[in-house]
Amino acid sequence: MFRKNALAVVLLVGCIGAQAESLVGAWKAVSYEIAGVPHPMQGLFLFTRHYYSSNVRFRLGEGPIDDANGNAGPYHVNGNEIVFEQWVQVHVRPEDTKQPVLSHEGAPEHSKFQRQGNRLTIVFPSGNRFQLERATE
Repeated sequence: MFRKNALAVVLLVGCIGAQAESLVGAWKAVSYEIAGVPHPMQGLFLFTRHYYSSNVRFRLGEGPIDDANGNAGPYHVNGNEIVFEQWVQVHVRPEDTKQPVLSHEGAPEHSKFQRQGNRLTIVFPSGNRFQLERATE
């Protein structure tokens, strides 16, 4: 019985590790879906085995300045959940009259992800989604 349980734990840890490993590398931003509306997005989402950095820009308004997000810190994977620890959280929203720039350490963000070949979808707690493609040289 012990051997079966130990084997199950090893397989589970291996699967979780493999899921995190499948994220490692550079991902090109494609679109940012907000409230079901996709917005073209440019930038990169970079994963190492334990850390991430995301720098993207997109356009929500008509003004001359783009919207942007910059986030970085460690992350953890458990099944299809990814938890982003936000050591850095910077958002630029030029048309937001109350808070056009946000910059601080953010709360952990419990998100979901799905990997399909060279595509990665991240669904944030808000329901908004990043659509990313594996970057190639």
